[in-house]
Amino acid sequence: MTDPSRPEASPRLPAGFELIAQDPRLGPLMLRSLERVEERLGEAVRSTDQLADVTARHLLNAGGKRIRPLLALLAAEVAGSVNEDVVEAAVVVELTHLASLYHDDVMDSAPMRRGVETAHTVWGNTVAILTGDMIFARASSMVSGLGQESLMIQARTFERLVIGQLRETAGPAEGDDPVEHYLDVIAGKTGSLIAASGQYGALLGGAPASVVDLMVVYGEKLGLAFQLADDIIDLTGHPDVSGKTRGTDLREGVDTLPVLLLRREAAGTDAQAAAAARKVLALVDGDLSEDEALARAVDAVSEHPVSAEAWRIANQWADEAIEALAPLDDSVAKSALREFAHAVVHRTG
Repeated sequence: MTDPSRPEASPRLPAGFELIAQDPRLGPLMLRSLERVEERLGEAVRSTDQLADVTARHLLNAGGKRIRPLLALLAAEVAGSVNEDVVEAAVVVELTHLASLYHDDVMDSAPMRRGVETAHTVWGNTVAILTGDMIFARASSMVSGLGQESLMIQARTFERLVIGQLRETAGPAEGDDPVEHYLDVIAGKTGSLIAASGQYGALLGGAPASVVDLMVVYGEKLGLAFQLADDIIDLTGHPDVSGKTRGTDLREGVDTLPVLLLRREAAGTDAQAAAAARKVLALVDGDLSEDEALARAVDAVSEHPVSAEAWRIANQWADEAIEALAPLDDSVAKSALREFAHAVVHRTG
C-alpha cells in the first residue's frame, strides 16, 4: 500500500524531451512549473478523512509521466505566458486523468498501475470508484475558479470521457468498422483530455483564438498517437518500465488496435495471411487465465506483422499532430511540441 506520508518524487521531464531539458530558459521554467503542479496535486487530493486521504494519494504517489500538465505548460509557452492559472489548469487535467484511472482499473479488472497494486485490488471496487469520484469533484472545484470558458472545457471533456467509455462498453454497432469505432473510442477517452490540456494552456496563457484552436487539433491527434502507442506497449513493453502487467488488454478481452488488425486480416482475401492471423487469434481468444497461456498469446501478437502496422498508424497520428503546428511561428516551444509528438510514440512505457 502506498504510504500517504511519502513525499511525491521531484518532477522531471519524461524521456525524449531533450530539447526542453537542454534549453537554458525553457528547461528550468518547465521544471519549476512541474514542481508547482506536483505541489498543487498533493494539496488537491488531501483530505481530513483518513481513508479518503490514503486512497486518493495511492496512484498520485506512484508517479506518472505528467504528459497532460506538460502539454498545458508548453501550450502556454507558445502563447508567451506560463502563469498561475495555467499551472492550476495543468493540475485540473492531471486530476481528471488520475480520477479516470481509478474507474478504468475497476472496469478492466487491472491488477497493477504505475508499478503498484490498483486501488480496487487493495480496497475493493466501491472504494476505488468513490475515490475517483472524489478526485473528479476536486478537479471541478478547481476549474470553477478559472472562468466560465474553462468550466465549459471541463464539462465537455468529461462528457466525452464518459461517452468514450460507453462506446467502448457497447462495442461497434452492426455494420460499423471496428477499427474506426475503436479510434472514436480513444478519441473520447484519451484524445479529449489531451486536447483540453493544450486548449487550457493556450487559452489561459493568452493566445489568440486561432492558436487555441490549433492546440486543440494538435492535442486530439497527439492523444490518439499516445493511446495507440500504449495499446502496443501493452503487448511489447516490459512491466518494469511500463508499470503495467503485460497483456492486460488481452486477458480482459479488450480488442485494441493490434488485435483488431488481426481480425481484419483473418477475414481478408489473402488465404495465407488469413490463416496465419487465425492461428494467432486462436491463442488470443482462448482461456488466458493462466500466465503461460497469456504469455504465448502476447508473444504471438507482438511478433505478428500487425504490431508493426499498429506502430505505423500510431506514428501517422503523431506526424499529423506535428503538421497541425505548421502555422505557429518558429520558437523553442514549437520545436518542443514537435519533439513531444515524436516522444509519445518512441517510448517503452
